[in-house]
Amino acid sequence: MLAAATGRAVVDGSAWNLGFGVDIFFVLSGFIMTHTTASEFGKSGASLRFFLRRCARVIPLYWLLTSVMLLGALAAPSLLAVPIGSLSHLLASYFFIPSGRGVDEIRPVLALGWTLNYEMLFYVFFAAALLLPIRLGVLWLSVLMVGMALVGRLIDPQHVQIAFWTNPIILEFLFGVYVALIFRSGARIGGGWALGLAAIGLLGFVHVSTLWNDAALPQFLRSGVPAALFVLAAAIGPILPQRRPVLWGVALGDASYSLYLVHPFILRPLRAIWEKVIGAGLPLGLFVVFATLVAAMFAKALFRYVERPLTSRVQGLVLRSARSKQTAAAPLSRADTESA
Repeated sequence: MLAAATGRAVVDGSAWNLGFGVDIFFVLSGFIMTHTTASEFGKSGASLRFFLRRCARVIPLYWLLTSVMLLGALAAPSLLAVPIGSLSHLLASYFFIPSGRGVDEIRPVLALGWTLNYEMLFYVFFAAALLLPIRLGVLWLSVLMVGMALVGRLIDPQHVQIAFWTNPIILEFLFGVYVALIFRSGARIGGGWALGLAAIGLLGFVHVSTLWNDAALPQFLRSGVPAALFVLAAAIGPILPQRRPVLWGVALGDASYSLYLVHPFILRPLRAIWEKVIGAGLPLGLFVVFATLVAAMFAKALFRYVERPLTSRVQGLVLRSARSKQTAAAPLSRADTESA
């Protein structure tokens, strides 16, 4: 669109599968959930604590920006490429339920929130797995998710939610679970091997032939396996030195959720400003660099001043409420046991 408006050559990224960030995001989610809760499997209350903590982490900023999107649509509906939709679609968007938007598109009001619909599904399954010891929990999780993916591939369900939730892309979370188990086993590799493994993963995102595309391979193989190799290389490779570029990367990683959710709000006005102020004066490659830097800085500010304090506040309220309920229930349970 910007290329057509300015008459400049399009920035051609056709050699790459540029959506691979989602695949890395899913694998990382499986890795982080498993690594951070490995000691919680089978413990009383772990399942509820995990799910409440994840909801408090994901929901506040997502609901906030979805509401901003809704208010913007009400104020200037012509700015939206696709209408908001019905009340049922709006409610489904807030509660992470897949719902049709437009023609043949299953996306919430904040369109990129479709990934969070998968994320919340994984949290539900993972919370259930925490009820069991870790080996049984991971086995149960594996059987469930592989079974659902098989349903999606073999039956081709027509129901919107079932078709969405049984997409084999859910297996990418499972890849992350097993990467975490490899990491926790103590397996480590040297820098050269880690770079090689990461390079193989990155090459998997290149369209090297017609055999390596959407039509020939499902996404969980075409992009999920390379994403898993990339995350594995980072996990079991050597620890990077605490130098400035690494610290910048860590800071951006902290703000990655803010960056993911807010970048559409940044890119569209930047595109309009570039078109009016710069026009055809500079190549569009510079716009990509400029917009990336602006979006990263805005996301860092959003993380520091909105996401982090908001998440901390909500997590404190939710977890205090859960603890108070458990404390109130404990005497009753003992009394019931004694009376029995």
